[in-house]
Amino acid sequence: MEKEAFVNLYIKQNRDCFITPFDNEVGFSIIRKYPNTSIYKNKLVRIFIKVAIIEKRLFFSVNMVKVENDEKKSEYIIQSDDGSKKYTNFLSDSTKPEFIFDESSQKIKHVKKNKNFTLNQFIDVLEKNHLSDCLFWKRKANLWVNIFMKIFFWLCDRKYDKEKIRFERPNRRDNDPKPIQQEKNIEPFFKYFYISKNFIFLLLLITLFGAIFTNYFSCYFFIQDAWNNLFGEFTLSNPFVILLFFLILFTSEKISIKFNKKINDFLIPDQSVYSRQKENFIKKLDDYLHMNKFDLKI
Repeated sequence: MEKEAFVNLYIKQNRDCFITPFDNEVGFSIIRKYPNTSIYKNKLVRIFIKVAIIEKRLFFSVNMVKVENDEKKSEYIIQSDDGSKKYTNFLSDSTKPEFIFDESSQKIKHVKKNKNFTLNQFIDVLEKNHLSDCLFWKRKANLWVNIFMKIFFWLCDRKYDKEKIRFERPNRRDNDPKPIQQEKNIEPFFKYFYISKNFIFLLLLITLFGAIFTNYFSCYFFIQDAWNNLFGEFTLSNPFVILLFFLILFTSEKISIKFNKKINDFLIPDQSVYSRQKENFIKKLDDYLHMNKFDLKI
């Protein structure tokens, strides 16, 4: 596909300020005013749309840009997406294309619904999605994932927000400092088991509420009778109770060590070419929090 031929497929609209073909790629960018129905109509912001064919794949992105005027020229600076419900900045997913360009029909085809769009219609689709709250459900999901990550790090006496996750990811520079795990101040009784204070606190909290629940509903579930029939009375003189206590401590030790290893593997991944690094579920969740992917509404 020739660069000029692709640009000529688009017909300039009244709200288009500038159409700029790319020098080294088949594609162009559009600076467009916001429609009359938008709250941004009279503000110094514009819609910045890019469409290109890169390595036979259709690439597109939409951003809000701020207009900064000086004496000689105007500059357009991309606004960071602040989670506003009035607009959504987004770009295409290179790993899972949602649209493709069909050279035979000179149209853009939606992969799933098998619908064809002219270039002008496709630009309108991009604008429509930019002007809507496409990340509503993503924000809800992010809230729960973020809560889980904070609890997970808290169980290991660490803080998810203060670990500088984005800074410490594998693409950091070699001279960047690596996170240092602070030595845990564990009580003498639990020092042998290497158990996090927060993890023990959580277990005690669950045990407390579990005891209240079973005591209140014991007449319905016969929990106390079942325990007494199998192991005898639930007292410290019962060896089964002592064994259960140490079994819980042993299990807590293993879980605590596993949690810390997962966090350390995420923050400081093994860069050896000989190692086969398994994908860390913490990395998956962190990636999910920072990737705003969604299907475009057509």
